Amino acid sequence: MVRYTQWFAGLVLLCGCHMSAPMHVWRQPQLANSSSLDGAQADRMPLCVAIAPVGGPPEITEKVNSSLMATRPQTIPNLAVLYPDQLEKASGIQLVSYDGQPSEMAAFGAAKRSGAKFVLSGQVLKHDLSPREIPRKTRLLSVLRKKPPAESMSIRWTVFDAQTGSRLGENTIHMDTKKAVQDFPDLAYQGTPETIVIAASARRSWEMVIPTTNATQATLDLPWLMPGSASVRKGNAYARLGQWEQAERQWQEAADVHPWNRAAWNNLSMAAVAKEDFQLARDRLKHADPWWIPGDQTAKSSAWIDLVQRQYDACFDPTKPEGPGAPPRMPSNNSFKPIAESQPQSDPPGSAVKPRSLDDQPWYTIIPFIPPPGWSWSDWWYQSTLF
Repeated sequence: MVRYTQWFAGLVLLCGCHMSAPMHVWRQPQLANSSSLDGAQADRMPLCVAIAPVGGPPEITEKVNSSLMATRPQTIPNLAVLYPDQLEKASGIQLVSYDGQPSEMAAFGAAKRSGAKFVLSGQVLKHDLSPREIPRKTRLLSVLRKKPPAESMSIRWTVFDAQTGSRLGENTIHMDTKKAVQDFPDLAYQGTPETIVIAASARRSWEMVIPTTNATQATLDLPWLMPGSASVRKGNAYARLGQWEQAERQWQEAADVHPWNRAAWNNLSMAAVAKEDFQLARDRLKHADPWWIPGDQTAKSSAWIDLVQRQYDACFDPTKPEGPGAPPRMPSNNSFKPIAESQPQSDPPGSAVKPRSLDDQPWYTIIPFIPPPGWSWSDWWYQSTLF
């Protein structure tokens, strides 16, 4: 039994294991099954969406309307948006009734006259965005007292056909500060909790009518004793930070020097997916399937690449045939941004963050098989350069 355990441990160290890295992939709009939306995508016609004034408390709806303008997606070139003030100017119809609440009938009429295809209407159902009182001193009773709930808001979004007035879809979004930061990490340090919740709710509203990006995890190989493992692990560290271009350089360096390093080729295929070159991803993945190991060692990666490509084609090329016999998609030169660049970046271009490395640690803090001070076991395992 001990002998088999030693063999298994040696095989794990030789072949390595797996880790994950964040990647943003395209996701279909929630109205993907709508015939009107499919026709607009297939004909490559401009998708005109009219935004009706949001109903609810005026002090909240004004901020939601402003956030809708600020969070308009910039990765969809054929998207035309008409905001409430533009609708009023173009149609001459007042969109707010005498009681200060928006009028849906007026919004429909203004959108139809302006040539819009859809009307996006929102209604704030409930909210708890009041500022929280911060205790001046930490006392025993304040520690035992139950913490107040996080700032939250519930808003119902409805999409109508601007020409017929029929309801096409509806979605109620419940958002709080924790979920907002989890879904959109770039909002973590942008303003107050109220601003974060409203901005996240506004971003979610666009998911009903246009393709958006969804955060997922790409599986990377993590080798240890194979030749070139150090370069592969350095690339993995860059990938965990979302810097797929830097990661690709490290993996390509390992693959050029050690062509038999299957981990480098597998991770290179993930880097090709990050820049939407799915054919290149499949070509690289062929090098990651060694002939001396029985079975298909790349089946899961290949299935994941097919899934991401199907989602991409459903968003931007709905007329493309699907199935094994369909022709492979070649990289396009359209104005859509790559997956890895589709999310807003807080750092200016060119200011890449260097991952932590044991090479930068003082020599007296390096103890074999023990993380240095300030390092977690996860950071040490994924970014170690001992081998």
